[in-house]
Amino acid sequence: MANSPDWNRTEVSSTVPPAFERRTAEMLTTLQQLAGIGLWLYNVRDEKLWFSKKARQIHGLDTAQSVLDVIEQYAETDQQYVLERLSEAVEHGEPFSVDVGYANERTTERTIRLRCEPIIENSQTVMLQGIVRDVTDLKRQEQRIEILRRTSQELRNTSSKEEVAEILADAAKNILGLVNTTVRLVDENRNVLQTIEATEECLERAGDRPNYAVTEDTPAARTYRTGEPEIHPDHEYTEDDHSRGVLRSGLYVPIGSHGILSAGDVVVDAFEEHDLEAASLLGELGAEAITRIGWVKRSRAI
Repeated sequence: MANSPDWNRTEVSSTVPPAFERRTAEMLTTLQQLAGIGLWLYNVRDEKLWFSKKARQIHGLDTAQSVLDVIEQYAETDQQYVLERLSEAVEHGEPFSVDVGYANERTTERTIRLRCEPIIENSQTVMLQGIVRDVTDLKRQEQRIEILRRTSQELRNTSSKEEVAEILADAAKNILGLVNTTVRLVDENRNVLQTIEATEECLERAGDRPNYAVTEDTPAARTYRTGEPEIHPDHEYTEDDHSRGVLRSGLYVPIGSHGILSAGDVVVDAFEEHDLEAASLLGELGAEAITRIGWVKRSRAI
């Protein structure tokens, strides 16, 4: 089999090499019906890598870069694994499919699926071919199922609103990837949304999170009053006097009539509707748990 290539020397090109044209045309004909799939080819002999336009869009590539430069955009925990699989594909002709995190500038991680199929001639790997696809939405659908299963089980055993807030913040961070999360619950007089739980990352990037008066014109207070989730694409246009540190965009979902779960990101326009849907589901689970706790306490008092 071929020796492992120098991935640092490999360059990404937007021009289809002549030797690839026939194969590329055939593959594009098959894949053109499949929205959101990018195509890539790697010539082992001359160490040339070609990305289709969609593959470059998925990776956020505007200019030619080396393979290592591309891989460095993956989550740090996935980078070495992808390099090892590529080298194994070249050296031993082993195909693979992996899902890797791709965070780029965002703190809300995306997921890219990378597939590779070696082409072997005379017992030598001469080419790698494959597809890339942004599977973030698919992963988040799986996450919603995981939220229902794991978080529901944990919330059944809670005996206080503070425990519920802690579980919600942990699930938002570790299941949904909303690492900058704050949970506020309304006080007994229903006048103030009190900050009960905030992730470490949120505190580092935004500072201590304030309480909000229910009546003030902040996204959190407004979401609490209306019961309607909100996405704020750019906090530069969020008209209140509260500092959010380096967080540039945010989402807000109600925890029933009990409070608000909010999350932020360091880039503008970080959140989409599926983020809002998943966070809203988490808020509903929290609301059910707090309502149950209230009923238990009242029944014991009778």
